Amino acid sequence: CKTSCAWSGKAPYQSNPPRSCDKNDNALNDGGSTQSARNGGSAYACSTEQPWAVNDRLAYGFAAVNIASQSEWDWCGACYQLTFTNTNLAGKTMIVQATNTGYSGSNVFNLAI
Repeated sequence: CKTSCAWSGKAPYQSNPPRSCDKNDNALNDGGSTQSARNGGSAYACSTEQPWAVNDRLAYGFAAVNIASQSEWDWCGACYQLTFTNTNLAGKTMIVQATNTGYSGSNVFNLAI
């Protein structure tokens, strides 16, 4: 479905919010006004919102974010550096842009795949 940060008025963007796409992955140039498919509309997240690796230690991507004592106004469009500490990923870094709101608790980053 359409990412929550793609709605106009969610954050202090200098121009348009993140784009949404139609069911065929064509960008909607609507300024964020098309209703989400989740609610019967025709807006979806675009396939361009997927992670990519620069090398075996650095990747970029997108995430749903929920930070305690902040709101979407604060995190929508913001970028964060995540450094993994798990033994399988230890020392690897991912830079993510918050394009959605996560609802699985505070101070959580849900990576978009």
